[in-house]
Amino acid sequence: MGIAPNHSSLLPKTTHRISRKWSGRAVIGITFVCLISSLSIRFYSEPRLDIGTFVDQDLRSPKSIEATDIEATRQAKEIAKQQVIPVYRSNPEFDASAVKHLEELLQVGDNLRISSGNLPYVDRQILSDDVQRYLRRISEPEWVQLQDKANKLATNVSNQGSISSAITSAINRDKESPSVALAELTTYKLNALPQDYQRLLNKITEVRRAYAMTQDKAAKGPEMFRDRLLEMSNEEWENCKKLTRQALLDVQSAGIVAGLPDDMLLKRLTNLSNLPINEDHRMMAIALIRSTVKPNLTIDYVGTTERAIKASESVQTQRVALQVGDLIVKGGEKITERQFVILDELKMTQRQVNIKRLVLLTLTTALAFGIFGYANQRWQYLLKVKLHVKDLLALGIVCTGSTLATVIMAPNMLVFVPLASMGLIIGSFYSSRLALLITLLISGLLTIAISANLLSLAPVLVGAIVAAAITNRPLTRSHLAATGLLVGFLQASVYIAIAIIAGSTPPVLMAITALQYASGGIIAAIVALGAIPYLEHIAYALTPFRLAELANLDRPLLRLLVTETPGTFQHTLFVANLAEAAARELGADTTLVRTGTLYHDIGKTLRPEYFIENQMGQPNPHDLLNDPWESAQIVKEHVSGGIKLAQKYHLPEMLQAFIPEHQGTIAITYFYCQAQKRSDRVYESDFRYVGPIPQSRETGIVMLADACEAALRSLGTDTTLEAAKSLLMRIFETRWNDGQLKDCSLTWEDLDRIAPVFIKVWQERNHGRIKYPNLANKLDPSGSALPDHLCETNDLETSASQTAVPKKIALK
Repeated sequence: MGIAPNHSSLLPKTTHRISRKWSGRAVIGITFVCLISSLSIRFYSEPRLDIGTFVDQDLRSPKSIEATDIEATRQAKEIAKQQVIPVYRSNPEFDASAVKHLEELLQVGDNLRISSGNLPYVDRQILSDDVQRYLRRISEPEWVQLQDKANKLATNVSNQGSISSAITSAINRDKESPSVALAELTTYKLNALPQDYQRLLNKITEVRRAYAMTQDKAAKGPEMFRDRLLEMSNEEWENCKKLTRQALLDVQSAGIVAGLPDDMLLKRLTNLSNLPINEDHRMMAIALIRSTVKPNLTIDYVGTTERAIKASESVQTQRVALQVGDLIVKGGEKITERQFVILDELKMTQRQVNIKRLVLLTLTTALAFGIFGYANQRWQYLLKVKLHVKDLLALGIVCTGSTLATVIMAPNMLVFVPLASMGLIIGSFYSSRLALLITLLISGLLTIAISANLLSLAPVLVGAIVAAAITNRPLTRSHLAATGLLVGFLQASVYIAIAIIAGSTPPVLMAITALQYASGGIIAAIVALGAIPYLEHIAYALTPFRLAELANLDRPLLRLLVTETPGTFQHTLFVANLAEAAARELGADTTLVRTGTLYHDIGKTLRPEYFIENQMGQPNPHDLLNDPWESAQIVKEHVSGGIKLAQKYHLPEMLQAFIPEHQGTIAITYFYCQAQKRSDRVYESDFRYVGPIPQSRETGIVMLADACEAALRSLGTDTTLEAAKSLLMRIFETRWNDGQLKDCSLTWEDLDRIAPVFIKVWQERNHGRIKYPNLANKLDPSGSALPDHLCETNDLETSASQTAVPKKIALK
């Protein structure tokens, strides 16, 4: 990674280095103090008599006091939560389901009534409803006997001449037959035509047959229809259906709680006022509603929880009155939480600074800083990062914030600690190796700071370490979100494993706590995604997300490059392709290389006509100047001017570094030679760029790509690979011998690996094409339209087919 440029300063280079050195030391010192302060919060006033401590003598109250009774307060809060009336939420889908079920049952009833023959099945002036019911249900012998009696009675009536007296005397003589049925049947026989009477008998016989078959169906159908349905008249059935529908809607609109006991539901239905008056019909309506009613009130757990929390918070702190000399803790017993709170209010817990733990924590933190410093100095290549002062500041903020949150949230809120966000953030900015190193060091310090809650902290530490190990400059933000889910699952799994081994956690509590640990992983991802945009304005390094945003060609500076200097833009794209391929070969940051290359020549937008790629055949302004010193100064200004443009548009410093470092301190050879021809007093420094030379592998790669771009463009397609590589290696050697690559960690072996990559990109860009006939150049250089005579063949079949197309042009 390049250094933070400040090329407008007139201070010597050594002064800048000293300033950066002391700035870095100041940041490290502040971070050290902040970490110590955060980790040792509990040690500044640690009680000597803590919860679980044995006392060797009775502890009594030295004065009268009303102390906090934490157990009584906890019990009062719990009772308040339990007494909260749940909040219910109505579900219209259940209401619709209940109505649908009722309609299905009523349809079953309609079908049974239709199959049995609706009541009345004959005119009520002929037979009453009760008689019609009776005639349907009597047995076949009874039906035959009733017909015989009606015939005999009708004959007697005809002989006696008086219809009513004869029927009455016949009924009185035969007490075994239902008098009304016999009387109505005989009366109709006497008054109606013989064919009408026979038609009535046939109808009754048909209905009896259908009724018998329907009785078998009803016996297998819904229970509420077995005894009552078929005995109802049409009017009674329609009225019953109407009242039942309305009653169901009333019950559902009033609300039915899930789990309501059956006796309470039956009592509620019995007390409904809009049911049928007839007892049998009423019982059937209740049975229908009871079988179709659906519980439509579900507990709103969020609302109920909020109500319970409010009820718990409204409970006043319970206090216990203590008199002088009252026993608080008996000698030989452990101090409970309730006793500890009382002792602490009486200032009897003997709070003091834990010097030993503070010294241990300070020494351990110093060791951790020493390991980090050694790794940053000696293992830069292994960690794949070169840290700057701003990076140290960002790391200090992340580490201090993570440790402070962990210490403050312990022990009650440890399950929600977003410690994994530290690894997610550092891995996104730098590398997984640096994130893993820092996470391991911070984890070790946390185990000392909150050792009493080590088992509760273990799942969080495992999740943080895994998050750091698998986060290596991800290209998308969704990777962080997915990692948060993985960390949550891992933390929950580790907790469940510990709980099972311990074997003392109830399953329900284990499940709830596991979900809390899982939510901690998701919270870590949310914290990381929210913090990264702010940290990008503090840190020197940039995340791949930010680099991708800055590589958008709609950014103001890049849009200016495209519109004002099209030739430079094409040059930039070719250099970017070369540099990205080389960075991928060496394992460097390809996203940084490509984005940095897009901005490396933005200074040419200030005076584009002075650079040959933008002249487009126009006269060269340098020829008009005829002054190599001024021309060299103009060329050098594309670096200084580019830096000013970048600062004006707030381009991050990491990308600003590509502007001067891609030129380093190389000499502008052409104008230097021109000046030597004109004067004997020529200073080489006047024709060298200000620098600095490349400070990272990425800027070093861009320097080589920029130097080789023009040379590769000049090569023909018939150039051999050996000649192309020899040309590139001469350019590399020039830069190497000029000392331009000494600070960027590139080795000669790296240069030997880069050369074939550059040649491959050049070959892909300059692939060969078919050479079309000379005449084609006059018509269409692409060769897609040729005169017919160039495509003639001796094949007669082919010639015949060509006559079907136009004479002038042969299609593709």
